Amino acid sequence: MTENRSRTRPGAEPMPHQPPDHAFSAFHQMKRPRYVHYAETFLHNRDDAEEAIDSAFEHLYRSWDKVLSSDNPDGYAWTVMRNKVTDHARARKRRPLLLDDEAFNTVALRDAVDPYGQITESLALFRAMRQLTERQLDVMVMTYLHGLNAPQVADALGITSATVRSTARHATRRLRSILGPDRTMEGRR
Repeated sequence: MTENRSRTRPGAEPMPHQPPDHAFSAFHQMKRPRYVHYAETFLHNRDDAEEAIDSAFEHLYRSWDKVLSSDNPDGYAWTVMRNKVTDHARARKRRPLLLDDEAFNTVALRDAVDPYGQITESLALFRAMRQLTERQLDVMVMTYLHGLNAPQVADALGITSATVRSTARHATRRLRSILGPDRTMEGRR
């Protein structure tokens, strides 16, 4: 999406004709790849992920002044993106923002010595992950599934690296309380 073009799809409003905003263009260029990758984790389809993210950026473009005047523009944008992914999943009659059991099995099975044991472990882990808060889930997905480091996750979510590390620790403790001490994502790293 550029400032002069909008995808037209049912229910989408056309982009307003405004002069190009170079800050928005730079923001869009920097954030879109990571947002699409995140959306694919939950929507399991590149086209659906791109459509949801385009919708998020259309919303952000229309409210760009509000985004910039917020205390945390990155966090504001992340929330808009996450909500659009949820809306898109619901519109497609999928469970919103829940990891599909097969999402991790594909990655985990690649090097599994015991595929059956790995599938069982992965299913239990992802069921437990559904019990995390939204921020904890985002941090764990971006850190362990997408392989991002704390500063990269912090940049995406609009929080500090220390908050990312703290959130990961709390999420790991929560997962350990659900699964037991030896069955968390830290062992997968």
